[in-house]
Amino acid sequence: MSAGTDLNGEKINHPYAEENGVQWTADAWERVKHAPEFVRPGIRKLMVQRTVKRGYKYVTSEFLTEIRNESMMLVSKRVKQFGFEELSMGAFEEAKKKMSSSPRKLEVIDEIQDFLAMRTEKKDDIIEKFKNYMEVAPTQGMPWNKEALEKMEKVPPFVRGMAKQTIEARAKQRGDKMVTADIIQEVFTNIMPASAKKAMGMEVTEEDEQRDTEYQSQTDGLVETTLRWHEEALNKVKRIPIPFIRNMAVKRIEEQVSKEGIEEVTLELFEKYRFTF
Repeated sequence: MSAGTDLNGEKINHPYAEENGVQWTADAWERVKHAPEFVRPGIRKLMVQRTVKRGYKYVTSEFLTEIRNESMMLVSKRVKQFGFEELSMGAFEEAKKKMSSSPRKLEVIDEIQDFLAMRTEKKDDIIEKFKNYMEVAPTQGMPWNKEALEKMEKVPPFVRGMAKQTIEARAKQRGDKMVTADIIQEVFTNIMPASAKKAMGMEVTEEDEQRDTEYQSQTDGLVETTLRWHEEALNKVKRIPIPFIRNMAVKRIEEQVSKEGIEEVTLELFEKYRFTF
């Protein structure tokens, strides 16, 4: 079965996907049909957007699973922000109170409850999945799934902070809402500086060494800023070895400093906001 046709061999009709140069595989399209009718349009639009963001051409069943898991983690995070440690009827009722000013959101919550009530067998499976995410979902910051957390446990503590910062920055750059093991693998393989890999006892290749040389050449150049930076703060930010992380750090720090009504970044402000991006 070729991409762009459903299980019956008929052309999949999704104008938004066509406008964005994206095609659905038959199994992915079929899976969305099993979602509640009221959320299908949103799922289809989101999947196309995430496919484009990731640089893919096809919405596959595997990618659909990845984004579904990410969404479940974000829901778990929101439930914990409501003060609940498990997905329960109380959580739904609390959500209704929080969303009382939005009739449409209240309607969606009711529809989700009704949908779960109708799918007794599936409901237990869904709740069990949520339990797994509730165990690791943070109330603040980017969520990490269980496999990613387990993988990070193997990273030496003295480089774990830098590794975590690099991994989360890459996840944000990819448009991901949750850190997974494959993002960690990508960072360790293609982005992490050779010096950091050596510190973690990982094999360092010629490509790693070459990448470090490229990083260094970019570090030696000018750092693009919009605010004035004190020399000490600028020297600190130049030490961030990975260009895209350095750029994200500059942007985020300047945003936070500007919110305070300040027009220059001091070393104190750099230290205050360096880990907020």
